[in-house]
Amino acid sequence: MNLTEYGHLIIDEFGAVLKKKKKRILVIADNRKDEIPIKSVRDLIISGKVSISSELIKELAESGVDILFTSPTGKPVARVVNAKSGGTAENRYEQYRSLEDIRGIRIAKSIISGKIRNQMSNVRYYSKSRRMNEVISSKLYDIYRIIKEKFEKLSSEDFDDLNSARKRLLAYEGECANYYWNGIKLALDSYNFEGRNQKGDDPVNLSLNIAYNMLMGQIWKFTLKFGLDPFMGYIHVERPGKLSLVFDLMEPFRPMVDRFVIGFLKKLSPAHFSEKAKSKTIALLRNQFFEDFMQSKLEYKGRKMRMETVMFYYLQEFVSFLKGNRDSFTIPYLPW
Repeated sequence: MNLTEYGHLIIDEFGAVLKKKKKRILVIADNRKDEIPIKSVRDLIISGKVSISSELIKELAESGVDILFTSPTGKPVARVVNAKSGGTAENRYEQYRSLEDIRGIRIAKSIISGKIRNQMSNVRYYSKSRRMNEVISSKLYDIYRIIKEKFEKLSSEDFDDLNSARKRLLAYEGECANYYWNGIKLALDSYNFEGRNQKGDDPVNLSLNIAYNMLMGQIWKFTLKFGLDPFMGYIHVERPGKLSLVFDLMEPFRPMVDRFVIGFLKKLSPAHFSEKAKSKTIALLRNQFFEDFMQSKLEYKGRKMRMETVMFYYLQEFVSFLKGNRDSFTIPYLPW
């Protein structure tokens, strides 16, 4: 169990029991009882085999506490949503309409451009930090320039409809990703990282998958808060059970998560991912995602904000754009 400074309560003990005790959460685990005031909790993340009482679920929902159930690797499985939450039907209506007009094309282009720009920033950042090794620094800078050329080409390209835009955008994304992950290999030389593999279980890919899963859970939370349909996306095609809009909106944050994961791995060694130590390392990564990444400061719209606040305003601007109150929405930018 871990309660962060900003109210993220993570329960991952096997066999833990959660009950309501007045205005508190009673956590029974490992022959220990802890009581946590509900007012101090904003999010409850349950990743282990846990029992939770219906009375506590109702109390948390009424108190506005988000409840997320995940796999041990942080993949969102289910979420409890208050029946009164979710913005207005107008937001969802405009989301559906935007798939048929210029807004959908602009959204898709902005998201992929934002992701590529943040990838550029990461490669430039690691090129700068490797100046003591001139060969690696030079290689990283060359990769940065290649991605920058593709980014500039994409910025000047126009699309006629969302389907053709999606194909071209995914082509740009794939080309840039190949160069980007080659750059990350150089930044993670001590881990013998062979490249991005969504199904890989090596230390780097495992850590990335876990952090992306937790990022997904946070973006999913905000799409629901603003009354959006998390299954209807612009870049990721609609498929039963796929959180397509969530995958879309989280794209610009992936390079930010990459930098967090690389920083996390630099403090460890491959030995921390042995079969004996892996579960503790995964728990540490989950905790640090909420304590470090979600609370890290990023400049957005001229102000320094916590990452969690950036995500909220990012979704707010997205909805404002859908409703025609803004000409564009601001993609969070990661400085190098």
